[in-house]
Amino acid sequence: MSYELKPIIIWVNHSSDSYMTHLAACRLIEEQVIAIFGPGNPFTSDIVSTITSRYDIPHIEYIFKRTDDSPLFNSTINIYPDAEIIGEALADILNSTRWTQFTVLYETNDGLSRFQNLLENHGPNDFPVTIRQLNPSYDKLTNEPDYRPLLKEIANSSDFNLIIDVMPDKIKRIIEQAREVKILQEYWHYLFTGLHSNTEMMVDALNKSNANVTVLQLLTDEINEYNLTTVESAVLFDGVFLLNEALEVFKERNKNDEDETIDIQPGSYTCSTPEKYAAGLSLVSLMRRVTLDGTVTGPVYFRENGGRSFKVAFKEFYSEKISTSGYWDDGKVTIISTPEDREAHAQQSIEKRTFIVTTRKGEPYVMDVLDGSSRGAVFLGTTTRYEGYAVDLIEELAKILKFSYNFELVPGNKYGNEDANTRQWDGLIGRLLRRETDLAICDLTITKAREIAVDFTLPFMDLGISILFAKSETKEPELWSFLSPFSADVWIYVTTAYVSVSVLLYVQARMAPEEWIAPQPSTTEPEELENSFDLMNSMWLTAGSLVQAGSDILPRAPSIRMVAGMWWFFVLIMVSSYTANLAAFLTATKKDVSIGSVTELAAQTKIKYGAIKGGSTAGFFKGANTSIYQRMWAAMNEAKPTVFTENNDQGVERVAKGKQTYAFLMESTGIEYAIERNCDLMKVGDLLDSKGYGIALPPNSPYRTLFSQGILRLQERGILRQLKEKWWLQGSKNCTANEPEPSSGELTMSHVGGVFLVFVFGLFLAFLFAVFECIWNVRKIAVEEKITPLEAFIAELKFAVNVTTSKKPVNISKSGQSSRNSGRGSSLELNILGNKDNAQIDSE
Repeated sequence: MSYELKPIIIWVNHSSDSYMTHLAACRLIEEQVIAIFGPGNPFTSDIVSTITSRYDIPHIEYIFKRTDDSPLFNSTINIYPDAEIIGEALADILNSTRWTQFTVLYETNDGLSRFQNLLENHGPNDFPVTIRQLNPSYDKLTNEPDYRPLLKEIANSSDFNLIIDVMPDKIKRIIEQAREVKILQEYWHYLFTGLHSNTEMMVDALNKSNANVTVLQLLTDEINEYNLTTVESAVLFDGVFLLNEALEVFKERNKNDEDETIDIQPGSYTCSTPEKYAAGLSLVSLMRRVTLDGTVTGPVYFRENGGRSFKVAFKEFYSEKISTSGYWDDGKVTIISTPEDREAHAQQSIEKRTFIVTTRKGEPYVMDVLDGSSRGAVFLGTTTRYEGYAVDLIEELAKILKFSYNFELVPGNKYGNEDANTRQWDGLIGRLLRRETDLAICDLTITKAREIAVDFTLPFMDLGISILFAKSETKEPELWSFLSPFSADVWIYVTTAYVSVSVLLYVQARMAPEEWIAPQPSTTEPEELENSFDLMNSMWLTAGSLVQAGSDILPRAPSIRMVAGMWWFFVLIMVSSYTANLAAFLTATKKDVSIGSVTELAAQTKIKYGAIKGGSTAGFFKGANTSIYQRMWAAMNEAKPTVFTENNDQGVERVAKGKQTYAFLMESTGIEYAIERNCDLMKVGDLLDSKGYGIALPPNSPYRTLFSQGILRLQERGILRQLKEKWWLQGSKNCTANEPEPSSGELTMSHVGGVFLVFVFGLFLAFLFAVFECIWNVRKIAVEEKITPLEAFIAELKFAVNVTTSKKPVNISKSGQSSRNSGRGSSLELNILGNKDNAQIDSE
């Protein structure tokens, strides 16, 4: 069986009513057609579908039809890509771009319907999406559409990603007017969702712009061979080949089926007869099941629901370069542009760029050059030179990546906070989102919220949250620190016990018969008895026991021994306790620090603690799931007055002036810098988390990888470490280097000075007693020997200073006088005279 396909064309005006369309369809049926293509109007096409379904004649559509506008007819097949599948493809493509915020511009309701899946995937917690219809005004002279008012509104917004669904003939004008309102520049990204855009037209319209423009291309390069200019014409072209493929399969089936053969030639029927096309439904079924390759619209195949799937390419226009960056093929996104290609292109672009680098003032990252030297950088809009870690780091990266740069200070000196209501950022992050700057560098912590909003390089510095606190004031040990092991009341009780026991010994000894003994041990029947335990001896015994010394007086009576034993036991315990605590009290310095970790800080209420208001540290506690951090966040919020500060400098100053009444939670690098410049500060506890400082770039910046690689190279060369040492140690007081070594237990005079003072005072008191005894003895000699006190004192003094003799005469004063009279002053004569005088006194 052979056949030949011949076209029969009936033109139907779009303005024609449904009746004229009905007549045209009936005329084709009378011509015994095997299939009807079209028409190209979705409203009149349904009329044709209604007629062809009655007679089972294949109806092949080649136009876009929304899902809700596609009634189910068994005999109708649409070879235009299915509306639901197009929506699925757009959602997948957008996910691959990682756009979190964008503006959708659509021209018709059909265009809006294509974004249904895309918008359904956008949740309420995501960044807001703007949807606007392209309703242009028209120029009165040329009657050309004017999109500039809407484009100007977009230029003033924070959206730099545009998704545009518009008829192909409008693309060029939109691009030209986007250039006029200056939104066809770097960092702007465009995605045109029409399934075909003429490449030559796009190149001419973009004209070497710096914006990144991506178009979806359904049609292959073969369209040029057949002079096909629209998607509809290309789909119609492929539809004919799809019908031919189904006929070939149908013919083979008839050839192999000997029992039943279906005639492919329609019978003679009209719209007024009930006959149906016998092979019609079979042909429709075959067209839905076969796969057609090598067509101008790519592979033609249908899903189970009857909708045609497709393969679409992403053609990217960026900075004079045209490339196919990937494909979407029946639910799968494939990116074919290699990282090496993008990196090489970005490297070529970066060498032509002058980057605007935004930063904020803060030591040691950006500081004024105060000595008037020519070092440092001059920022845009200023005459002051600035220097610091951030300035040097950008300079090192510029040498590696070969780019130029200009610095500027962010207004308000803010890192950037997100408004909970408007979802808009201020500070450094806001300027990046508005593309007012290319880079942001300072002590900018990489957080989850910031990383969602902008891009970050690899960290150039690792850190964590810790506690800044004031050191305790190290006090010199008190002079009487050796008394510290016992409290004052204990010392009073010990003294009272000493006096009481001494008196008790004296009283009981007088009562005990065993304590009264003969003056001379050799006397067997003494006339008088004496007691060794007078009050002075009793106090001597108890005092000797206190200092662990012996005594030549010991008790004899059992009752006295019992008192002495109990006293010695008491002294054993007290002296042991004193000795055990003495070393600790002598070596310990008095410290006021009462926290050693974040747990101890959270457990007390005396010391207030806070962080930078709205900073990453505050965000850490605000979003923490740990109970202890949640309690700390609640305590910080409820504190009156506020414990939050505007910047790190205020926090450091508050800690220094707080005298251990305020602790500041901040990054460890800032703590290290503060401690190097104020030796009264210290870091308490370990790091609470681990994070890093990074360089921030606008979302989807093509330069992020290059800057990350530059940071890695600086790290490998040790330059990052050198920069930190330079700026952290510059102006340092070497607080950490000058910290004393841990105490080895050595005691200084400040620890034991009180003991020496007691010792000297005791010696001085003993000397005073000796002087008193000497004076008393002089008086006694003067009375007994009937001489003047002066003569007695001179005689006693001469003997005392004569160190050559070890024996003293009894009447030393008279001996001295006789020696003066005779003129002989030898010690031997003095002793002899003294003995004679004594003999005379005894005889008298």
